[in-house]
Amino acid sequence: MENVRKNDFWRYFNPVNIVKELLLGWTIPEAILLIVLVFLQGAVWGLGVMHTHNFDWFGLATGLMNIITVVLVAKGRITNYFWGLVYSVMYMPLAFQSQLFGEVALSAFWVVMQFVGIIAWLGFMKRDTSTEKSDQAVVTTKYMSRKQWLFVIPVFLVLLAIVGLILEQAGSRQPYMDGMTTTISMGAQILQTAKFAESWYAWLLFDIVELILWGRAWTGHADPSAFAMLGMNLALTVNAIYGIVQWRKLTKKE
Repeated sequence: MENVRKNDFWRYFNPVNIVKELLLGWTIPEAILLIVLVFLQGAVWGLGVMHTHNFDWFGLATGLMNIITVVLVAKGRITNYFWGLVYSVMYMPLAFQSQLFGEVALSAFWVVMQFVGIIAWLGFMKRDTSTEKSDQAVVTTKYMSRKQWLFVIPVFLVLLAIVGLILEQAGSRQPYMDGMTTTISMGAQILQTAKFAESWYAWLLFDIVELILWGRAWTGHADPSAFAMLGMNLALTVNAIYGIVQWRKLTKKE
């Protein structure tokens, strides 16, 4: 069994397949979506450059890494965890610079969850039938039960209160808003790792709150990375809607 998992890991995460899943196997709507998301990211970043005269190339690159990640997640590709690891490491210094300590902790959590996600998805991949010539694989998804919903919601509310209090004591500029993004994202990441289609509703909520968070970071502190992060989260909001639709399709095929 261990050798099988190692072979599966190398099958998906060898450099050739990582590049292949990034460049090939896109339907026309998916390609259009990626172009639109990159355009949104670049356009808002460009507005920031015009306003601040600060070329935040690192923030732009960080946003692009996340766009690649979330589009691949929406497509059900396991290689999203490679790009997610790159993004998580890059995002950490941006959040620290903005004194959003919940976001710093969140990025550390994301780093760990990329490896957990790989383990959780291996063995649950199936052939992608969206295109006839595709030899790539997508994850097998599922829906949450009513009992699982009744468990998740109260746990989320309790964690939100605890995280907000901790961040307030740590000196976060926006403790409860910061805590909300931290808690929602942790929940969304866990649901995604468990292959639940409902994870995309959590990601949509997370992206909307992130827009508010980084908007305040700009208006309150003129954060130089704010425009890049606003552009990224605007793109992620659009992608979350696509993810909801796409994972519902993947789940119905079961």
